[in-house]
Amino acid sequence: MTARLAVMVVLVAAVTLASVAAAGPAAAKQRVAIETKIIPDGTFVLTPLKVGALKRDSGTMTGDYSTTPDRVVMRDGQEVSIHPAVWTLEGRRGTLTIRERTEWVAVGYDDGVAIGTWKVVRGTGQYAKLAGSGRSGHAGLGTPWYARYEGFLTSP
Repeated sequence: MTARLAVMVVLVAAVTLASVAAAGPAAAKQRVAIETKIIPDGTFVLTPLKVGALKRDSGTMTGDYSTTPDRVVMRDGQEVSIHPAVWTLEGRRGTLTIRERTEWVAVGYDDGVAIGTWKVVRGTGQYAKLAGSGRSGHAGLGTPWYARYEGFLTSP
């Protein structure tokens, strides 16, 4: 019985070590916030909210978005405009491109607020090979238009 138990222990240990080795190092997940002034300046500041590989960065923000919604839906009597966008953030530490989907509601003649979701499309520099996503909040006050993005970015 003792020899059988010893063989089982060795076998279990070998399988466990092989599994851990095959998994490789764990990817580092880092919480970040991105403050933007989309109109009129097109600027951003990326701030890590958790210690990790990414460092604070700032620069310009440009986008491919339309003032015409992708579609309009009615929710409890309120019109909601759904807009897709692709944003490119070019900072001193690299370029980050994200895809976003926002849902806008009117709060005045030319003013609106929105919430959305975003996902990393690609990056260069410190943003190379990143994956991640999060949520966003927008205040479109005609001009200016501000947004804040929060979420998790995972580096390899």
